[in-house]
Amino acid sequence: METPTVSIVIPTYNRAVMLRNILTCMAGQETDGAFTFEVLVIDDASSDDTAAVVQEISEQAAVPVRYLLEEGKGYTRVLNRAVAEFRGEWLAFFDDDQMTHSTWLKQLLAVGVEQGVDMVGGPVLLDLPESVLAGIGPVCRDLYGESPEVRKPQMFVEMPPLPSGGNRLVRRLVFEQIGTFDEKMLTGGCDRDFLLRAVAAGITTGWAPDAAGKHLILPERITYTHIKWYSLQWGCSFAYIDWKRLGALQTILSSIGRVGQALLINFPLMVAARLTNNHSETLDRQALLWRAVGYTRKTLNLSAPRLFPQQKFFSRVEFRRGKDNT
Repeated sequence: METPTVSIVIPTYNRAVMLRNILTCMAGQETDGAFTFEVLVIDDASSDDTAAVVQEISEQAAVPVRYLLEEGKGYTRVLNRAVAEFRGEWLAFFDDDQMTHSTWLKQLLAVGVEQGVDMVGGPVLLDLPESVLAGIGPVCRDLYGESPEVRKPQMFVEMPPLPSGGNRLVRRLVFEQIGTFDEKMLTGGCDRDFLLRAVAAGITTGWAPDAAGKHLILPERITYTHIKWYSLQWGCSFAYIDWKRLGALQTILSSIGRVGQALLINFPLMVAARLTNNHSETLDRQALLWRAVGYTRKTLNLSAPRLFPQQKFFSRVEFRRGKDNT
């Protein structure tokens, strides 16, 4: 079998209904004869019809569609399985709750080749009615995966916009240089950690503004419960990343600063937003407060794990648990 130029990996867990359309879209990506690709589906021990859906699409597709079953040990383990299994020069990441157009991969690869970069990111838009989007502030939009806007193809030598884990193209040599994803990060954030490590190692990143993915979100997921879970999870993962990158002292100082910011800025602004019935601002400030809680609790755990084990709390904010609830 010919070695493909690109392997597209789709990590999945119990989303067989969504996966059918996504796989059809991925298998139909346009190449103009300039490159070849395969689709690699890695199933984190789904209990639905995921395997049957992949089998059906693979029999119809004009490109190789491979299915690999994991043991239910989480998103990060799945990503590392993809790194171990992919055959292309490039590995493209796409989430199982997104959709895109038929030139998505071609546009990502074009930026990578033309600019000579080793990673390429694309934007993610929230696929929600305008009436729902109008009630979500920038902090919560970020939580749900919306990317910063970059209007033209660009190359970033220093800090790029951090693209979604589900819309990124990475050259094989990047994994050879900086390693794989940190499997200790059960509360998510391994994509951010990987990108920051890449930037620190001098990996150049490009941006493909037209290679957009749409995050398929049910409006009923825009809830207090979901926002709280995402925010606590983000806080935990940010603290862990800071501890690795910046060390114990700076992370502890950052935690103290976040507590001060929460008490002196975000809490008063949340109260003011509630009094003025500003729903989006209230949710944004509440999200920042929860993020500070997650950051502080993880910092305490890292500083003194025997005194602050908090196993029950961390189990509640594991990334896989969130997938179970969506």
